[in-house]
Amino acid sequence: ISQLPPHLFWDSDISKLDYVENYEKIIVRTFELGDIEHIATVLAYYGHQICKEVLTQAHYLRESAIIFGSAFLNIRKEEFQSSRGKQHHAI
Repeated sequence: ISQLPPHLFWDSDISKLDYVENYEKIIVRTFELGDIEHIATVLAYYGHQICKEVLTQAHYLRESAIIFGSAFLNIRKEEFQSSRGKQHHAI
């Protein structure tokens, strides 16, 4: 996880980012702003089930995160809570 680029967490002090406590933020940001390599790193670290739970329960996700989540975790778009809300930003 320490291999993730700092720009993914532009609003946080990355040296104070706790990989256990802040796992939801790390997963969401990586799926939203990371590339395939970064997503693979997060999947390897947290596992598919935790990533799936975080992404499907997130109140807000960018369309890119939904697309990556669907592809990497075999999740139907309808399973994402954020795809049902008004904050959903389509590409």
